[in-house]
Amino acid sequence: MGIDGFLKQVLEIKSLEVSKAKSNIPLNTIRREAENTKPAASFLTALQKSSPDDIGIIAEVKKASPSKGDIRPDLDPVLYAQTYTMAGARAISVLTESQYFKGSLKDLEAVCANTELPVLRKDFTIGSYQIYEAKKAGASSILLITTILSKDQLTDYIHLARELGMEPLVEITSEKEFEIAYDCDAKVVDMNNRNLQTLETDLNVSKRIAAIIPEDIIPVEASGISCFADIDNGLSSNIFNFLVGESIVKAKDPELLIKELRNIK
Repeated sequence: MGIDGFLKQVLEIKSLEVSKAKSNIPLNTIRREAENTKPAASFLTALQKSSPDDIGIIAEVKKASPSKGDIRPDLDPVLYAQTYTMAGARAISVLTESQYFKGSLKDLEAVCANTELPVLRKDFTIGSYQIYEAKKAGASSILLITTILSKDQLTDYIHLARELGMEPLVEITSEKEFEIAYDCDAKVVDMNNRNLQTLETDLNVSKRIAAIIPEDIIPVEASGISCFADIDNGLSSNIFNFLVGESIVKAKDPELLIKELRNIK
């Protein structure tokens, strides 16, 4: 199946953005700067700590979305990063896509500079340039979306990220995509309940995929999680890590919601 809908639109824009970035800072320069950046906290180690009694929340810095529009466009990434850290989040995800999510690399840099937690760069990674950008900014992980990458690309980007000291989060939306990610040596998979082509959400997606995931792979559930009941449903499928964005950002008290999601009384 070809790439269509929202994904096709965002990838066209992303290709132009990356080309522009390369014209400002050449690939060789960004690579050298990335390789000289100190390793950040381990994303893999952090997620390995999660269990039914110690739920891992990857709290997201998210200003907008293609399905909901503006969520909190005036969000202060540093303030939210500090709140997430105090609330006991396992890691922080920062959206850096600018057109639909209103994010930026500056948001990523600001968060990385103001937390000791592992930080994920969440974007539509289409080339090695963005991986070097993430490492230079201080990230511990990058998102790699199986739907938009060939098997060779996915393998290469997973290994490049590890060479730079980052453990990638590999996004999948089906059992078939899990098999591809597994063959490409993914260790942490993001089971996205949202179809990025239609933007429809189905909370059964992650439960279905989780049933075939072996013990040596860490599953992360993403999209559509808003309360502990959603978390508890995931726990029953042996999912102990959850990426939560919109509901935390929209909450009157993000720290309290994160603690509720972690089942901290």
